[in-house]
Amino acid sequence: MKTQTTIFILVGVIAVICFIWIILAKRNKAPHSENIRPLNEKLPEQEIQNDKLVILNNITILEIEKILTDFCNLYNQEKYQALPRLYQLSERQFAVTFPYDIEFKIFCFFVNYAHYPMEFKKSFEVTGWTTETSTNKKVMLYIPNDDTEYDNVYLTTDDNIGYKIGFALGNKKQLLDIPKQYFTKPIIEIEELTNKDYKDYN
Repeated sequence: MKTQTTIFILVGVIAVICFIWIILAKRNKAPHSENIRPLNEKLPEQEIQNDKLVILNNITILEIEKILTDFCNLYNQEKYQALPRLYQLSERQFAVTFPYDIEFKIFCFFVNYAHYPMEFKKSFEVTGWTTETSTNKKVMLYIPNDDTEYDNVYLTTDDNIGYKIGFALGNKKQLLDIPKQYFTKPIIEIEELTNKDYKDYN
């Protein structure tokens, strides 16, 4: 009789633990935001000329497509802020442009996000270029190999002045004594991509 009572108690305890685990798992599950997009806003039709360009190396088409999709999921829930266009340059090299333009701050974050994407256990080689409107200088954006903070992007101007830009609250652009990388021109210009096949993401 005691054995049966003990078994019933054990079964009951296990059932309660399983029930609690299921409830907690549901609460902690991240919301599926893949299809959340602005209800009252249409995709833009008129492209805006700009020189924002990102080159990614040693990455597969599946990896870059997931990065772009996830990035759009982050920034396009309330309004369309990030509308990247993907070009494949070779089997493991890609170019990303923003034909409808993108805020400089979000562009900086894209370089960081593409280097340290969520749900990946590795980082990727990413470099961006654009003209910084406040100085009218061409700048190169990147994450150096010795970065350990994960929430910065580094910037080098075309005359090799280096900065570190932090994304944490209160962080400002920090002038570096020596840039982490010296400025180099992109391997391809946006104008050269005109006749290449592409895929848009939103």
